Amino acid sequence: MERKFIKGIDASPGIAIGKVFLYQESELTIIQESNRTVEEEKQRLIHGQEKTKEQLEAIKEKTLLTLGKDKADIFDGHITLLEDEDLLEEINDLLEEGNISAEFALKTQIEEYCKMLSNLEDPYLRERAADLQDIGKRWLYNVANVTIVDLSSLPANTIIVAKDLTPSDTAQVDLQNVLAFVTEIGGKTAHSSIMARSLELPAVVGTGNICSLAKNEEIIIVDALTGDIILNPSQEELEIYKSKQEHFLQEKEMLKELKNKAAISKDGVEVGVWCNIGSPKDVKGVLNNGGQGIGLYRTEFLFMNNDRFPTEEEQFEAYKEVAMALEGKPVTIRTMDIGGDKSLPYMELPKEENPFLGWRAIRVCLDRTEILETQFKALLRASAFGYIKIMLPMIMDITEIRRARKLLEKCKAELKEKGIAFDENIQLGIMVETPAVAFRAKYFAKEVDFFSIGTNDLTQYTLAVDRGNENISHLYNTYNPAVLQAIQASIEGAHEAGISISMCGEFAGDEKATALLFGMGLDAFSMSAISVPRIKQNILNIDRASAKAFVDEVMNCATTEEVLAKVEEFYSKLKK
Repeated sequence: MERKFIKGIDASPGIAIGKVFLYQESELTIIQESNRTVEEEKQRLIHGQEKTKEQLEAIKEKTLLTLGKDKADIFDGHITLLEDEDLLEEINDLLEEGNISAEFALKTQIEEYCKMLSNLEDPYLRERAADLQDIGKRWLYNVANVTIVDLSSLPANTIIVAKDLTPSDTAQVDLQNVLAFVTEIGGKTAHSSIMARSLELPAVVGTGNICSLAKNEEIIIVDALTGDIILNPSQEELEIYKSKQEHFLQEKEMLKELKNKAAISKDGVEVGVWCNIGSPKDVKGVLNNGGQGIGLYRTEFLFMNNDRFPTEEEQFEAYKEVAMALEGKPVTIRTMDIGGDKSLPYMELPKEENPFLGWRAIRVCLDRTEILETQFKALLRASAFGYIKIMLPMIMDITEIRRARKLLEKCKAELKEKGIAFDENIQLGIMVETPAVAFRAKYFAKEVDFFSIGTNDLTQYTLAVDRGNENISHLYNTYNPAVLQAIQASIEGAHEAGISISMCGEFAGDEKATALLFGMGLDAFSMSAISVPRIKQNILNIDRASAKAFVDEVMNCATTEEVLAKVEEFYSKLKK
């Protein structure tokens, strides 16, 4: 058999060696025309919906037992989508036209909704289109009375190879027999990738064409540390990867020992290793992985998972829950960051040529001060139950900070008048996301208590590269010397003014960026919970002097490629 090498995206770390199970859906032929009555087609649609709900409830129960409540909650979201009245009404409107099958009407509307979601820039929201496709596919199969392939009873040493895996597919996988999965499409923020990380199941996604290359029962190696796939490997490769797998598992056990350890460098410099979260249900992952705090709580999902603005009480409960769970560790909560690629169905945002440069985040909140005042009051009240810090997004002008602080003081006065407890010394900080702040950091630092660098937007704005545009996405790279200079200027400006600075962008969780950021003087790293042990380990293995010398070398580089070469050289020496 011919050896084949395929490259993908490492979505969940690990190494697996097993046999291919090519997951292909049962064929479904959808005929547009129907010889049934409209009422009969409506009944078929409802029957399929009810059957789908029963299946999702069963999957939810299994997920609750195997993965816990936070992952089972995903299927609550699926059931909510399934029962969306607007969607059902639009499908029924199509059926009313007559001579249309329930399958055709359902497929048409699901595709329309998915297209709308897929066109959004935000990767998290774009991946929600996959959730809707999952529900739609299951509903379609149940309307057509076609059997859905069962992934819960596969043979031992199986590696699933598929075009895509939905959250309900992933939830059914029998971990006794399935060693890993590989898909043609998908990204790191897809729910199936998130679930794979929770299951600690190695996964490589976005391979492009593996289904046309792989055959059932073929031997396959999945290196989900690098995104490499080998079909029909040589005996020598099998031995190499068995050894690599053994080393990974040993290292994984060793990393567990770091859970309760501080991130202190070889020369005694301690930094914070924090986590980014989107809702209270993410706290479990923070605590399990030894996160020392929360560097970014994205509150927009509280606004987006709603059909109206959340009340002060609803926000207070969500913030209080996280503050109490962290038991005095810092919880940095970002105010509403809506606009750009994130919209609210109940709030009319203008159609803009350049939404990322438009009416978004703090700009919306300062124009609609009632939104910010409600959120400030909820945050202040919650601060009586833990160590909460407030962070403002998308700042580019000092007057924005002053206006926001004035509103915060007004809210404090109102709560004090009512005798409501709060942390009177609550810290107010800002995201460093624009070059306007990065290159004048010392002036902005005099106005706030802390900084947090958002590298995703800072990279995009510094390089003038739309990270969602496929034609130029290859130009988007935080290792670009201009972006590194913006990061360094932010850190130096913060320290000159005597305030702390963290990073909550993706770059903070990049293992190869640790020494650079530590050498620049970053005070805290905030990332996905799963990255915490490895970043801690990196800090333990370096010292400030050598990291500073490394920064000096890198900052003399002229191109991104030169920077990356220096990074590889540094880490190869470190491993020796």
